[in-house]
Amino acid sequence: MKNNTIIFRSKFLPISFRLHRRIPSVLLLILIITLITFIISTSVGEYPTPPLVVLQTLLGIDTGNADYGFVINTLRLPRTLTACLVGIALAISGAIMQGLTRNALADPGIIGINAGASLAAVSIIILLPNLPAGILPISAFLGALIASLLIYIFAWDRGTHPVRLILIGVGISAVAGACTSFMVTFGNIYDVNQALVWLAGSVYGRTWEQLFAFLPWLIVFVPLALIKASELNTLNLGDQGKRKKI
Repeated sequence: MKNNTIIFRSKFLPISFRLHRRIPSVLLLILIITLITFIISTSVGEYPTPPLVVLQTLLGIDTGNADYGFVINTLRLPRTLTACLVGIALAISGAIMQGLTRNALADPGIIGINAGASLAAVSIIILLPNLPAGILPISAFLGALIASLLIYIFAWDRGTHPVRLILIGVGISAVAGACTSFMVTFGNIYDVNQALVWLAGSVYGRTWEQLFAFLPWLIVFVPLALIKASELNTLNLGDQGKRKKI
């Protein structure tokens, strides 16, 4: 029988993992597509910047035009990096949620976790608008954590069940969404506009400050999610075993 897996073992750390032989080539293809998309996205805008100029600027090669450096490094690069990193975070969170609930349709938006994060962030923007931008990710994380705990507590009945988690999450999402709408309705119009932009998820006007405020969360939680991925696979194997018995 042909072995289609590659086993990696560290000589210095107690870490080992196994990959399908096609995964490195697929990851390489995805990386190439991402880089091409990254360069094209950075080159698009009101001020024309050819993709070759973008690549030269990113590599530190002099293009003979100082405007290129300002437009790319100051205006567009933070926006593109933010969009890329947020996409990574959303993809990982969606995969985790689908693994925990054993439901391919589940995501943080359906079961109320996004609503909890939105309520906490909107509360900070409207009630405490003078706080620095680095507080927003912390408040959103705490809001999502509180919503997750409430869902788990209310769904607990001598154990948890994916359907019960989803149903309770829909209720938590409705309550948190109503509270968010209340604050948006009666808040200061300027702060409300900022909150609506945050809720819409626009990357317009993103700066290095906001990118650096978001980056530590990825550095901590993305490796943690990858380390714990095997446990999600174990949950899916158990679920498949039950289906086979049925």
